[in-house]
Amino acid sequence: MSDEPHFWLNGYVNKQNCRIWSEANPQVYVETPLHPEKLTVWCALWAGGIIGPYIFKNDEGHNVTVNGDRYRAMITNFFIPELNNHDVQELWFQQDDATSNTARATIDLLKDTFGLISRFGPMNWLPRSCDLTPLDYFLLGYVKSLVYADKPQTLDHLEDNIRRVIADIRPQMLEKVIENWTPKLDYIRASRDSPMPEIIFKIFQVIYSQFGLAIHENDHQARRRFVEWAQNEIPVVPDFHKRILFSDEAHFWLNGYVNKQNCRIWSEANPQVYVETPLHPEKLTVWCALWAGGILLQKR
Repeated sequence: MSDEPHFWLNGYVNKQNCRIWSEANPQVYVETPLHPEKLTVWCALWAGGIIGPYIFKNDEGHNVTVNGDRYRAMITNFFIPELNNHDVQELWFQQDDATSNTARATIDLLKDTFGLISRFGPMNWLPRSCDLTPLDYFLLGYVKSLVYADKPQTLDHLEDNIRRVIADIRPQMLEKVIENWTPKLDYIRASRDSPMPEIIFKIFQVIYSQFGLAIHENDHQARRRFVEWAQNEIPVVPDFHKRILFSDEAHFWLNGYVNKQNCRIWSEANPQVYVETPLHPEKLTVWCALWAGGILLQKR
């Protein structure tokens, strides 16, 4: 008697063709992750440089996603001590409207240290406005276009790539990114709060020139209010645009998945970036023959 089954690397077993034998119910189960492995990475970007990356892990060192407690621990134990290494005063801190960011305890913590551009802060941040967030229109897309080049196979390898790519970003590049922020305000005001159809950037060519933003009806007033506030601050506060700390967190998936709606891939020329994703998990196809004399199996 002979047959050849598949042995899948992810542990998948076709229960229709395979039985698990035991003298008692073995309660056998195979754990299958709901999503591919990933890192949740936070960064802050401003004229003085990049603070981070900070990768969210639990007390056992396992990679986790962000929640309110972890976000506040990051602010207290990592971000503020790192910021204290810079001689800066009167900074504004921008964050998006994620629930972990806008919990009352988080807002109270941040208000004690910064001017706050956030929901429930003195100035609201704008939903669906990645055209005004340097981490969305530059940093995260730029980093993701490089960290998968050598096809990392483990989260540790991916983490090393993230840290290396961010550490290699030149100060001159960040200066261009921040200087480019104020023309965006002019464009949005002139276009009556519409999202920018393309990115104005002098170093790199953007490959995805259209923002996939669905601006809701109520967003226009909020965008107009923010732009007018920022433009009023610029002539009054020296280098106002250089006093804003933009922040965000993003998922870096081990399989190379990138949310193209929120990320742009940057290059001096069209890089024709693609990520190979296998249609099926890796497997071995094994043949055996069984008889009264034993099992016939190929030797390695």
